[in-house]
Amino acid sequence: MPPFRQWGDFFPGWKTPANGTDFHDRLISNLLYYQTNYLVLSTAVYIIAGFKDPVGVGTGTAVMLAVFLLSACVGELPLIVGLKRRSPLTFLIIDIIAVHFVAKTFVGIRTFLSATAICLAVTVSHASLCNRNVNEVACIKEAQELKGSPMGFLIKARGKEKEMNN
Repeated sequence: MPPFRQWGDFFPGWKTPANGTDFHDRLISNLLYYQTNYLVLSTAVYIIAGFKDPVGVGTGTAVMLAVFLLSACVGELPLIVGLKRRSPLTFLIIDIIAVHFVAKTFVGIRTFLSATAICLAVTVSHASLCNRNVNEVACIKEAQELKGSPMGFLIKARGKEKEMNN
């Protein structure tokens, strides 16, 4: 896990990206560099949400974990894999209906999903607007070192490892 960055370094200044490439490069770079800070910030959001509605956050966490584990197991069944390949739109509609049913059944999941949405919004907006000054050589070296970190695995799973080298 990368080291925790000082809060003064975490809030160096804001600058709107000039174009889509600048946005993408800055997003990947900051997600890798500040991933421990983002983890602390997200934990704080979940703790605050937990004080507001502890049962809702606990229920939401348990339900989402169960849904994730169930979908991981069911997603490998030949019938489901065949449906995904033959008719992805039908699979998407069935998936949306199932998630909607789970959300309606377990009311406490709304607090968990709200906290998750806040965490994602804060992380993406900070990572895209944070303007830290690093030279190109340091950035490349840093990206190579952080490839084995949790955010590095996530970026690699999304097929963006080529951008990590730039």
